[in-house]
Amino acid sequence: MLYRTLLCASVAVLLALPALAQDAAGCKDHPVITRYPGSTLAWCEEQNHVEYAIARGPISGYRQIAEWTEVSGKRTRLYYVIKGTTSLRDIYLNYQNALKGAQATILAQGTQEKSTSPEIGSRTFLGVHLSRNELPTSAGLKLLNGSATSGGTFYIAGSMSAAGVPLHVVVSGAQYSSEEKLVLVDIIEELAIATDKIKVNAEWMKQQLELYGKVAINDILFDTDKATVQAASMPVIAEIAKVLGMLPKLNVYIVGHTDMSGALQHNMDLSNARAAEVVRILTSDHGVATSRLEAHGVGPLAPVATNKTEEGKQLNRRVELVAR
Repeated sequence: MLYRTLLCASVAVLLALPALAQDAAGCKDHPVITRYPGSTLAWCEEQNHVEYAIARGPISGYRQIAEWTEVSGKRTRLYYVIKGTTSLRDIYLNYQNALKGAQATILAQGTQEKSTSPEIGSRTFLGVHLSRNELPTSAGLKLLNGSATSGGTFYIAGSMSAAGVPLHVVVSGAQYSSEEKLVLVDIIEELAIATDKIKVNAEWMKQQLELYGKVAINDILFDTDKATVQAASMPVIAEIAKVLGMLPKLNVYIVGHTDMSGALQHNMDLSNARAAEVVRILTSDHGVATSRLEAHGVGPLAPVATNKTEEGKQLNRRVELVAR
């Protein structure tokens, strides 16, 4: 089994350790790869249906990388802090050996001392990679901070299969100071899209709003080419009302989105009408103050997935809550 292979590949592979007392609440290691010994898991995040870009080549222009592999699926992000004098290179080699021990295909790897180097693994390289896979600013992550000459950075990305599911591991590391190293592990599992099995709730929406200032909801369904909310989606709108009750100072834009099917202006009008209908239900049925809500429609202009497949179109047809 992949997980067992990865955890037991060799003595140089990362060691399985119990979670430390200082780990962030609710965070734990992913079964596909364990932490470097002595690491503290300071932040974590798990999201479904995420587009992720894996940088595969050096910087080829101003803040540009020409080679990318784009994947989508369930993304787990784990941010570790390692205190002490352990070298960054030792951490890099341990992750490298772990991926090789699991027979992963290495997509890109490199470690660099010079922050401005265009090569894979430099601080500048990590900045370009993370510009496409943004970290939440509210989480206070310091991966790209610190002295530019304090010990270098690294990057390694590998792909493998777990029980027939394509899986990708991307590890970025940096020395923040002589006594503190930082590691971000991104794990993307290309799980089949099944939005009907993922139920939104107020707690999840609250978390997304606090982290990102917005939350996308695919579970509000409308009659075809109309602004009529289907009865099965009313509990989802009730959850929106609940999260607004949990965050009484929060005002939001309710933003409607469509896929690319049909004429642009028609979709712009349709998305606006759908957003307005959600606002109407929240105010009339759930007592949310009108002043807290503002409806807008952007039609197909902000897709989160391809419009060439039915699965992608389904993800693009959504309602977003955006903090204002």
